[in-house]
Amino acid sequence: MRKNIAKVLMGMEAFFGGFYVAVTRGLFVPMLTYSDYTLNTLSQVTFFAALMNVVLSYLIYNYPELLAKNVKMKLLLVHGLERLLFAVLPFLIGVPDLLIVVYGIALTVTIPVGILLNVALLNVFKQEEFVEINVLRAALGAASSLLGSIYSMFITAFVEAPTSYYTAYISSSLVGLFATVALIYYEVPENFSEFRVAKKVEEVEVRKTNTFLMLILMMSGGNLIGLAWPQLLKSINSPLYVTIALNLAGNLGGIVGPYLWKDYRAYVLAIALNATFTSLIPFLSNSLLHVFVSAVLSATFIGANLIASAIYSKYVESLGIIKASTFLTSSSAVGLLIASVLGRYLPNSPPLIFGVATLLKFLALFTCLLAIPETAVVPPKTAYGYSKLVYSVSMIGYTFTVETSKKVIRLFIQLVALALLLTLILLLYELIMMLSAM
Repeated sequence: MRKNIAKVLMGMEAFFGGFYVAVTRGLFVPMLTYSDYTLNTLSQVTFFAALMNVVLSYLIYNYPELLAKNVKMKLLLVHGLERLLFAVLPFLIGVPDLLIVVYGIALTVTIPVGILLNVALLNVFKQEEFVEINVLRAALGAASSLLGSIYSMFITAFVEAPTSYYTAYISSSLVGLFATVALIYYEVPENFSEFRVAKKVEEVEVRKTNTFLMLILMMSGGNLIGLAWPQLLKSINSPLYVTIALNLAGNLGGIVGPYLWKDYRAYVLAIALNATFTSLIPFLSNSLLHVFVSAVLSATFIGANLIASAIYSKYVESLGIIKASTFLTSSSAVGLLIASVLGRYLPNSPPLIFGVATLLKFLALFTCLLAIPETAVVPPKTAYGYSKLVYSVSMIGYTFTVETSKKVIRLFIQLVALALLLTLILLLYELIMMLSAM
């Protein structure tokens, strides 16, 4: 009975939240693009938000106790705050600096929202049940997102900007608050302790890291496409409502996607198709073909999410609920950070930009095929060997970066101190000279 009620409430959260997300997230980049924001400017907006997200994710992962007390109150607080912050974004289009700050805060709030939602889910649903509830929520969210995209298309087609933006954001945020209301009745322990079961520590570390790497690569490619695609459509004179149609098609694909891929092999096939269709985007001159590809990308991207959900649900007992949830939600933030940096510095060449996005997704595919035992095409022992190699290389790179950064920061501080000391000596010398002249 408890699980049935939990399914209904989490289904409601996904449905109302899906509509709100479809409008506010789906309209954000097209709104700025058609308000004459360049890819460079867009990347600056998203970079600050992504950087804040990564920092917060790091803090939560290393200090999970930040979210371990008053869980329900924190969930309701950040869940509602997120919707209120997104409601004001269209009013800040003419003030880019303020927009960057507010958008950064709004997007950063989504990190604890996602983590606490996963905590709430994992508190009730375990392993296969966790995957099933995620499939249900994905389908309901996609269905309401479809309605949200239709609503966005209608508003942008028949109401002039910026009134259309104000109307869309305020109304969808109000709908999103119904999702917050649904969570009021969801049973979540006010406080909880992480109970971890000792497993093969190395195995857990290796598998979680490689799965996280796969997700980051997919998210980086997907976010880069999200930043560049409206720019490409604008360059071929597509109206705003056609650009919004990408989201509509994506939501249609999202409805079908969860039911197309039923096991690990199918998840890998989905990623392969996603990478292949990504490579076609810059060569399509017909707007309707872009809309079709958007549907395919959405229907296949779910494969990466399902792989991660299935694997992390296995290791949640050894990782801890908050740490496992942080991995799942923070991958999007890291992916957006990478995409923002690439969008900032890559030349404005659609074949190059989408080529880089395709490369990132194929790297994610190779990670699945070689370094994740559940999805590998090689024997499990070989796959685990490859996974340890990938893990070792990534950890060596991480350690090298951290240690180098520490040395650079230390040297910088020493140089600043030396410069201040020299400046002080010069000031004292001048003061002595002035006094002697008197």
